Amino acid sequence: MAVIIQQNPQAFTTASNPVVFTFESDETSQANFSYIVELFIDGALHSTHQVFPQFGELAKFNASEAVRSTLASPLITNGSLTTNYNTAISTVYIIVSEKYGTPPAIQLDATSNAIFVFNGALRHPQWIDFSFKDYDVSTTNNLTPGVLFLTSWPRARKTFCGLNEKIFLGFISSDTSFDVRFQLYDSNNTLIVSYNIGLSFNDLTVVDCSPSTIMANTTITAGNFAAAAYYKVRARGTGGGIFNGSSEEYEIYIDNECHRYETRRLHWLNKFGVWDAFTFTLVSIDSTKVSSSGYSRESGVWDGTAYIYPFYQGQATTYAKTAKDTLILNSDWINEEVQKWLVRELYESPNVYLEQGENFEPVNVVNSDYQFKQRRINGLIQEVVQIERTYLYNSQLN
Repeated sequence: MAVIIQQNPQAFTTASNPVVFTFESDETSQANFSYIVELFIDGALHSTHQVFPQFGELAKFNASEAVRSTLASPLITNGSLTTNYNTAISTVYIIVSEKYGTPPAIQLDATSNAIFVFNGALRHPQWIDFSFKDYDVSTTNNLTPGVLFLTSWPRARKTFCGLNEKIFLGFISSDTSFDVRFQLYDSNNTLIVSYNIGLSFNDLTVVDCSPSTIMANTTITAGNFAAAAYYKVRARGTGGGIFNGSSEEYEIYIDNECHRYETRRLHWLNKFGVWDAFTFTLVSIDSTKVSSSGYSRESGVWDGTAYIYPFYQGQATTYAKTAKDTLILNSDWINEEVQKWLVRELYESPNVYLEQGENFEPVNVVNSDYQFKQRRINGLIQEVVQIERTYLYNSQLN
């Protein structure tokens, strides 16, 4: 007479992939047997479900659809150095009860582990290989050379960010406290300056690693950045465990090049539920499609005494116009790995912004398909992205 939770999802798992709990009971032969599953999100009862045995005594419950609808990953625009990204992660557990008898009645129950579900959506091969320990900044973790930030950017390639551009990194942590460190280096790999900030009790954290944000929130100065060639970002668990729980030292190179054309930088929601970015440096093309709304009116007018047909009076008339702007972005010549990362992450993202100074404009990516390019076939590799602006222009009424 017992319910046993047989399988819990990982301690941190992605909301848009299966979030499956399995359980069993030794009372499934009882009359009118079923399981009653109560789903709790952030400590509150979200919904109740009736589940029947599916494989002998075993049954399962997938919480994905319920949880993913409660999560959101808003773009961070408040200028904070670090953000507790609590809108993008929730604590989830279930209570499973037996129900049987004539009439059926609730019997014994069991409670699953509490897990963290965050606003990620991994492709199937990536999901089945996903281990939260590869991304958990915790002093119980001893991964060498460090756990990963939540981005699929190819680590063998350099990440670039201009002094006036934005860049974000995210990480998960099961530790009670942690710190984030910034270190600036010159072209000779000599340390210029270091800054450390301590934080606590964030399950999912997004760090605004933009040079302007770092200068506004730390003791690192514009002079330090002027002397630097690149900087490193590292997160480290400090909860007192047996290991140092450090992340990778993510290197960001400062883009000081004088570009021939106006650069355009896109930010998009990546598959881990945080934000990636890429700058398009070759010529971009703005265009506009204008739609007209009109009607036809009867020819001629009364002039007070007679019906005349003046030259100035038209018959087909436009009463309003609507304009939709589009933008074609051209990347510079890029590596195969970068092109694969860019098209898969950007084209499949549901949420994309165009960086406009200190502001972010929501846009829609029009590209509906892509291919992975190869140097031996395509030669120099470039990517062309088509963007629709989301703000329409409506003219005055005629």
